[in-house]
Amino acid sequence: MQFTKITAMAILAYTAQAAPYWNHPGSGEHATGTTTSVYVASSTSSSVAAASSTAAPPAPAAPTGLSKTAQILLADTRVDGINNVLKDNKDFVFDFNAGRPAASIGKGGQIVAANRKTFPALTGQNIGMAVGFIGPCGFNTPHIHNRATELLIVTKGRVMSEMVIENGVNNAEGKPRNVANEIKEFQMTPFFQGSIHSQFNPDCTDAVFIAPQSNDDFGVSQVANNFLALNGNTISATFDNFFDGAQIDEFKSKVSINVALGVEECLKKCNISKRSL
Repeated sequence: MQFTKITAMAILAYTAQAAPYWNHPGSGEHATGTTTSVYVASSTSSSVAAASSTAAPPAPAAPTGLSKTAQILLADTRVDGINNVLKDNKDFVFDFNAGRPAASIGKGGQIVAANRKTFPALTGQNIGMAVGFIGPCGFNTPHIHNRATELLIVTKGRVMSEMVIENGVNNAEGKPRNVANEIKEFQMTPFFQGSIHSQFNPDCTDAVFIAPQSNDDFGVSQVANNFLALNGNTISATFDNFFDGAQIDEFKSKVSINVALGVEECLKKCNISKRSL
């Protein structure tokens, strides 16, 4: 078969369409899964670039009437969640100072939590943060984090930390081991997921700590409050009937929601009046 000029042009056009555009020397473009560009040779002395696009349709608009967190969770992809929900650069900044008025406040301090509800940008990132502002003699009562391990870093003052890990972690006497430490400024300690732990400020000045969490919905369960939510008979049996029903009801009403004043020695040192039950 004799090759003609028209035949040569057809072969060049076919082979050019079969190759991605980024194979052409000097091209700055890159092939993707949704767009195919081709470089077509011309029969004339000048070359012409032609592109055919099969771009995906735009993502549907984010549902209305839902929180930003819910919208991100319902988005088809993380890209859609960012483009349709986290549209403002300020969506990626969390101000712990601004969060203090709405945070849980106890008698001796305040804990401000950045989780996927309060800071939607964390949704799906498996990380969160809590900042504790603990007043003089303030005591962050024993609690657990249901879904996260915590790293506590003291940034101001010092705190006395305690952690009871789980059944079977015992001391030399065979009793549950209490991992107790003094954590000074810019020192750190871990609190394992599910462990019972607490923090106490033994000084007459404020203490501040930051606490990264390994979950964007880390959760918190105050041990005393939630234990006392059990049936009175269950509580009495646990303590070998040390409490009667009336005492249990009275004690339930006296437990602080979050951070409580405690430790008599500190109260005396700082001239803080002790609260009565």
